[in-house]
Amino acid sequence: MVPCGSGPFFGLLWLWLGLVMDLPGTRDDDRLIPMLLKSYLLVAPISFYQDPDGVVWLDPLWQRDLIAHFDYISDICVIAPRVSAEQPPKDWVPVRAPVGRVIAFHEFGEANSGWSGILAKLPSDIRTAWSMVGQADLVHSGIAGWPIPPGMLFNPIAVLRRKPLILVVESAFWRVQDRSSATFRAKVRAALTEAFAKWSLRQASFAVFTSTAYRESLPVGPSGTAMVLPASWIAATDVLSGAAASLAWNNKPSAPRFLMASRLSAEKGVGLFIEAVKIIDAQGVPLTIDVIGDGPLGAQIVDVAANTRSVRLRLLQPVPYGPQFLKLLGGYHAAIVPTTGDEQPRIIYDALSQAVPIIATDTPGNREVLADGRSGWLVRGGSADALAKALIERAEHCDELPQKGLSGLTVAHEYTHETMHRRRATAMLDLFGAKPKTTTG
Repeated sequence: MVPCGSGPFFGLLWLWLGLVMDLPGTRDDDRLIPMLLKSYLLVAPISFYQDPDGVVWLDPLWQRDLIAHFDYISDICVIAPRVSAEQPPKDWVPVRAPVGRVIAFHEFGEANSGWSGILAKLPSDIRTAWSMVGQADLVHSGIAGWPIPPGMLFNPIAVLRRKPLILVVESAFWRVQDRSSATFRAKVRAALTEAFAKWSLRQASFAVFTSTAYRESLPVGPSGTAMVLPASWIAATDVLSGAAASLAWNNKPSAPRFLMASRLSAEKGVGLFIEAVKIIDAQGVPLTIDVIGDGPLGAQIVDVAANTRSVRLRLLQPVPYGPQFLKLLGGYHAAIVPTTGDEQPRIIYDALSQAVPIIATDTPGNREVLADGRSGWLVRGGSADALAKALIERAEHCDELPQKGLSGLTVAHEYTHETMHRRRATAMLDLFGAKPKTTTG
């Protein structure tokens, strides 16, 4: 087995490649964009907490995304479920609008409330939705959620009140991947949600899809505008410089180590991953793989780890998303993304930002960002044999991994959180905002 990124020759090579990767033209565009001077109603399925002093607290990622909207929207009203508790959930952060911006939060249901609570409040929720939509210039809503998606009320009301409807499709988690094992309830939920999603997208003035596959399966109507824009959470400052990435590669151990970071559930492809590990172990191939995450299949990971012989498999405790997680990720030689559905896992962008190549299944969401052989490899979807073969090959030819990882930095700069919002803002300004006047002469 060829050592991965060790020795003076490899150190000089990776440093040279790192300097090449730092050529100008790959950074985010820092030019200011015009402000959308519209009242913006953001219907969010993500909960908020409001303390006795009126300060609103949010999950850190949700807070960061919300604040990014203020780069191009001046007046935002958020309507979302409220958390009832004496204190904000652990690690949540307060949110305050930047100077010159306006934000307001309105409760729409209570987080984790059951059917009885939802039905009891339905008449008042309908009145709230009608009033809030009427006060807005633009309505940003959704299509999914259970038991009742907020969009089930807001989308038809936006259409009735002739307000432009903006929809963002980041996943289609309701879709049944394996109908043979799905329950009747799951099939009914999938059918109802799919029908509502298609109706909503046909009414949308503007729809953003994270993959071409979503745009094709959930098309907008004749008067709507569609945009494919992958959703990323990495900041420009998270992306390693080429020199830093090269140094990181030079400091990695010679024996390859792979990481699978995911929620440990069937829809994330964890079952497929487990079968691939068993195949590798049956062949007696030595390989080190760490798994990080939690979920219902965590016990199976632990059980497999206790019974493998050649594969060293460990389940790590989750770490907070952010610098701590990225530092952990950067210590590995490749990231494994075994998804079986059409979603686009966040780990793809995280790995790209740390110059860690990706071994992923060839699914619509993964294919939207990854090009086979550029910053990683795509393997046949749904095939444990194909995934096992790819992992073995990458371990045996691990001298190829550093170059693929460094190539991913360019892709990472194309898909930062800032870039995502900037592109969305440009499209929204073209559709709903006055274009800046140009001067002649």
